[in-house]
Amino acid sequence: SDIEWDSFKLSNYNEYKSYLRYFGVMKLTYWDLRGLAEPIRYMLRHSDIEWEELRIPYDEEGFGTWMKLKTQPGLICANMPYIEDGGKKITQSVAIYRHVGRKTGLMPQDPDEVALCEMMEQELIDLRMRLSITCYDLYTVMRPEDPKSEKGCHDFEYLKGVFKKRLSERLAIIDPLFTKGTLTSGFDKLTYADFMAFEYLDQFRTFLPD
Repeated sequence: SDIEWDSFKLSNYNEYKSYLRYFGVMKLTYWDLRGLAEPIRYMLRHSDIEWEELRIPYDEEGFGTWMKLKTQPGLICANMPYIEDGGKKITQSVAIYRHVGRKTGLMPQDPDEVALCEMMEQELIDLRMRLSITCYDLYTVMRPEDPKSEKGCHDFEYLKGVFKKRLSERLAIIDPLFTKGTLTSGFDKLTYADFMAFEYLDQFRTFLPD
């Protein structure tokens, strides 16, 4: 059956690829939620490049759509989010953050500044991973095809306390780096790491409003 790509209905992936090549529009595909894609959306909205988005419903029908999409040619390490840019497909969220950063002028040129950006990037990724471990019960069934663990249990309150302590410790390090409204000290303009920080820190604040 046809897959609806925004306002276009294309009967197969090759037709969609030809559409992208003709119009030169970057395409983002992800679930219809914030998740790992929101920093990408922020960067693209901030830029002046043309882009479009396929939001897949996070339900049984959406999983079926993803099962079809993940087999398309050229989607190495099939996962979401992924972007299509210039006829190429890029997966893995951090790789996409960096790619979009380079394309939109949000990646520093100086090697030392790049290193600082990547350190902050990984610090934020580490904190978000710890949040995920706190919130997602890995001992219960996430999806019908996932096996259920026979050992252990998910202690949410304990994990929440561990995350809160870790977040407090790491924010004490990150906070002084905010200068001129940017995350990385000494920079005179935004970088892709700032868009990551904006989204991830908002997630942390939502989880721990106190």
